[in-house]
Amino acid sequence: MSKTAKSWLKNILRWGIAVFGIWYVLSNMSWSDRVLVRGPNGWPVAEKLAALTTDENASEFTVVQPDGSTRTLHRDDLLSKVDAARVQVDSGQKYDVLAQQVQPKVDRARWPYIACAPRNLWERYWNRQNGQTVEIRPADIVGERPSSLPYPLVDPGIRSMLHRASTGLLLAAIFVFPIVFFIVAYRWHELLKALEIRVSWSRTFVLNMVGSFYNTFMPGSTGGDVFKAIYAARQTPHRTRAVMSVIVDRVIGLLALVLLGGIMATVGLFTIDPTDPARRKCAQIAVGSLAIILGTAGGLLVFYTPILRRYSGLDWLIRRLPMQQQVNHAIETMEILKRHPILLVWMILVTLPVHSTVVVSAMLAGMAFGLPLHPLYYWVVVPVVVLAGSIPISPQGAGVMEFFAILLTKRQGCTVSQAFALTMSIRIVQILWNLTGGFFVIRGGFHAPTDAEKHEVESDSEDNPTAMRSVSVSS
Repeated sequence: MSKTAKSWLKNILRWGIAVFGIWYVLSNMSWSDRVLVRGPNGWPVAEKLAALTTDENASEFTVVQPDGSTRTLHRDDLLSKVDAARVQVDSGQKYDVLAQQVQPKVDRARWPYIACAPRNLWERYWNRQNGQTVEIRPADIVGERPSSLPYPLVDPGIRSMLHRASTGLLLAAIFVFPIVFFIVAYRWHELLKALEIRVSWSRTFVLNMVGSFYNTFMPGSTGGDVFKAIYAARQTPHRTRAVMSVIVDRVIGLLALVLLGGIMATVGLFTIDPTDPARRKCAQIAVGSLAIILGTAGGLLVFYTPILRRYSGLDWLIRRLPMQQQVNHAIETMEILKRHPILLVWMILVTLPVHSTVVVSAMLAGMAFGLPLHPLYYWVVVPVVVLAGSIPISPQGAGVMEFFAILLTKRQGCTVSQAFALTMSIRIVQILWNLTGGFFVIRGGFHAPTDAEKHEVESDSEDNPTAMRSVSVSS
């Protein structure tokens, strides 16, 4: 397959994921507040509330009809959203659960279920309201009952969330963020110094801001690293070391993110109520984080131990990689880093405040929008969502971040609209500050590298210092 065809295929895949994710989010959210009610044949349908904001505990709700008229519903006319589940009743018949019938003076776990005959995938997503519905009492269900998640009766719309949002908390979420850029630039500067690349902190800050600016337009939240690597390589004859510094810096950042998520998930195991669904998710994330950390440690042990590298087959694999000269320089860079273990540990520790700032910013935004999340749970959700957005699949992680946010927050009672508000808060705050890097792009003459410039960096230049071109930029 030609390079052009591969490039088109990758772009189609990336944008396809982004479009599908955005479509799913938009199809499950609304501009206005909504409630679930019984429609034709008892099927749950969403109806728009007339008021901009409505109290969740109100006894009456006014909804807007398709013709523009209004009608008033009592609280026991409403349905409550439930997760999709298939249950069996004592007669042996199986049903797909659709919703719960609200009963104001009865415990939520005893609300009757609205259900229908089992449906296939097509019927569930494209032919949703076909046939009759039945009402099932929880006592009639054989085996495990569907989980009664704390979904709100009023599905908040984007307009009402913006109307109710606390301006002070939103401003705090925005202006707490810039500290991230100063710490990341200092971290990268110290790594370059360990690799014997003499670049001033001001220049590393500028290059980092330029990379952040291009991150706004590239797939994932790490696309700007390509530009950082290219421009950093122009500052030194040790091009491979410069490129490796960007890769190592990013890996350390991701490991610190995993470490932070794992630590906070472990804390959640001991502080969150055992009956809270978040506790189980904390356990899963803690185990996953531990597996990643141990896997990374094991990989480094194999790489830095000659006998393990030989018998594991890693040496054999390395010898068969293309561009052997660059591979050898990359290994040489890793050997240099081996002499600075304290620096690497310090880099991980100094990165924790970076990710903590991101979590605090997201938490402030979530509190501003009234998300029903425990403050500690943000420290579990946000690292996972940000980590997912770092995968260079779609621009700014569109669709990918939303998928994980919905998955991790729905069991806490968050709606799709609220999960979307959380991811957009994370994304918009970062984009706002990334765009400030445009000042350095314009002032310094930085431009998006061409294919020829990318190829130049890929070629080995450490044995050919004259191949290095100067950059007419000021720091």
